[in-house]
Amino acid sequence: MAVSKNNPAVRDNQRLVVRSPKTGEELRMVKRVPGGMFYVADKTGEAFPVRKGGYKDFPHEWVRK
Repeated sequence: MAVSKNNPAVRDNQRLVVRSPKTGEELRMVKRVPGGMFYVADKTGEAFPVRKGGYKDFPHEWVRK
């Protein structure tokens, strides 16, 4: 099921999963002070800065909550 910006009810039942391009590990979003928001891989310690629409540069998918 595609996620629509115009249908918040559909979007509420799903979450965006962003994966590391190297290992395929799920990334979580972390706020660092100073530095701002980053995607961080727990096992490998990789970190990628978050920017608007930046998830499109990584393997990603919408999954049911």
